Amino acid sequence: MPTNQLNITLTAPQVTAINAAIDALLSNVPFGVNLTKDERTSLPNIGDERLPFVEKVIDNYAPANPTLVSGFAGSKAEALTDLTLYRQFENPIERLMSVLEIYRDTQQLAGSEAYKFSRVFYDTAQMAAENNVPGANAIVDDLGTLFEGQGTSNPPTP
Repeated sequence: MPTNQLNITLTAPQVTAINAAIDALLSNVPFGVNLTKDERTSLPNIGDERLPFVEKVIDNYAPANPTLVSGFAGSKAEALTDLTLYRQFENPIERLMSVLEIYRDTQQLAGSEAYKFSRVFYDTAQMAAENNVPGANAIVDDLGTLFEGQGTSNPPTP
C-alpha cells in the first residue's frame, strides 16, 4: 500500500451538501424510532429467513382466513402497513450501508495515514532527543504521555 493514498479534503460546499442530504433523509422519516440496545436484541426480527413466512401470512393466509386473525396481534391492515414500510426501507438501507462502508473505509484510511505520519514523526523526535537536538525532549515528553498505560514507554514503530 502506498504511503499516502489520500491527499484531499472535502470543500465547505461538499460538507454542507453531505449534511443537507443527511438532514433530508431524516426529515423524510419524522416517525423514525431510536431503539435501545436491549430493545434491538429483544424484538423479534423478520430477517431474510422469516420474510417469506410474514409475506405468506399477511398477503395470503390472513386475507383468506379472517376468522383466524386475532385482535390481540393488531389488525391485518396494520400488519400490511408495517410490511409495506419494511419493504420500502429495504433498498434505501442497502444503498445507505454501501455509502456508510465507503465513508468508514475512507475515514479509516485517512486516519491511518495521519497516524503513520505521526508515528514516524514521534520516532524521529525520539532519535533527535537521544542526540540532544534542542526541543526534541519536550516533544517526546509531551507525546509520550499519550501512550501512558499502553505497554512500553516507547511505543514500537508500526
